[in-house]
Amino acid sequence: MKALFRGYKGLAVAGLSVGVLASQGLADQQHYNNVITGERAQGMGGAYVGVSDDASGVVYNPGGLAFAQSNDISGSANAFYNKKMKYKSALPGGGDWTEESGGTFAPFFGALNKLDNVLPGLVGGFAYYSIDTELKDQNNTISNVGDIARYHRAANQRAATWAMTGALGYRISSSLGIGFSRGYLKVDELTQISQNYYNTAGTYHLMTSVRDSLIAHGIQTGIGVQWAPLTKLSFGLSVHSGSYASQKYSQILDQIIVEGNSMASTPSEASSKKPLGSMPMEIRGGLAWFASPRLLVTTDIDYHEAVSDMDATTSPLYTKKSVTNYALGSEYYLTPSLPLRLGYFTNKDATPKIRSSGMNQSDHVDYQGYSMFLAWAQPNSQISAGAVVQKGTGKAQKIYKNPTMQDISSLAYTLGFSATHSF
Repeated sequence: MKALFRGYKGLAVAGLSVGVLASQGLADQQHYNNVITGERAQGMGGAYVGVSDDASGVVYNPGGLAFAQSNDISGSANAFYNKKMKYKSALPGGGDWTEESGGTFAPFFGALNKLDNVLPGLVGGFAYYSIDTELKDQNNTISNVGDIARYHRAANQRAATWAMTGALGYRISSSLGIGFSRGYLKVDELTQISQNYYNTAGTYHLMTSVRDSLIAHGIQTGIGVQWAPLTKLSFGLSVHSGSYASQKYSQILDQIIVEGNSMASTPSEASSKKPLGSMPMEIRGGLAWFASPRLLVTTDIDYHEAVSDMDATTSPLYTKKSVTNYALGSEYYLTPSLPLRLGYFTNKDATPKIRSSGMNQSDHVDYQGYSMFLAWAQPNSQISAGAVVQKGTGKAQKIYKNPTMQDISSLAYTLGFSATHSF
């Protein structure tokens, strides 16, 4: 979440006004691994394209569906998450500014069905899954810091990006499978922020209220292949591409500025619609090594291409740089019924890195993530529980029209529970 705070010693009226207008109240569309989906995949840090033989193959690699051993239904119960971002020395006198969000969401539900009665080797799948989520209820007050007599900011946000996808996988031979997926994606975000500022001299007062809304609908298509040339080795490759069929972004601002004996009111309303915009094409490749009946090791490379739009201010979804993320996972059966899953992954920022010569640039934070889940497996079902933790560092420019950069440290974690039943 990109904060709107711009208060600092000696800040001009124009600085605060334009700072509030900046469309940075929206949720995080610039990271691709905010939510790791799938029952087994989540435990292995999303390094799953070389396996993908359960319902989560709809998301990772539809070619892996062809190797499904049975029908299954997989679902994640409400997961709890928390995220804290600290902007170091962003306040007068070197104080830190902290933002925190948290809540619950449903990461994944999927089903897989073997369709040998229709065509031998054919498998169908369906998945509903979260791509990003943000729930914020923040209330900050700063008093008697620098020339700030009192600064109060309240922010409320709900944001969700989710998808529904269907897929078919077909087993061409005992070692080769191919697949195709088609899905619908929706972005739904609403942010409301109010702030009130007084300076210590009593000569300046600002009251603002801003509402940001973004709704977008898109269609995404995927193809995948999985090849197992050796008994213990499997390769996976998938490509996903899509576009936004529609987008509507709006911002409503009400602002009152009092300076000395004069008062100005500057209400404004802006909106934009985009008939079409590209999603970044994703190319994902991976390797799975079935080292023994008890140990599985996986690794993925995930590339998202760059997309751009000249009208970036009113097209928050369409301007991103290319990003390559990596993931490494393992699954080890401590006992025949207790698999332990561990994962490591990166979650890099698709916004450009902040330049020392620039101003008013968006936050840039790169994350590293770790996952650990323990499952209880039975012949036809299993349940698992665990955590995903992400730590990030980066740079920000929270002071309007000032090239000064602040360091960011961020911590996000998700506690989840999921279950799978095979039949």
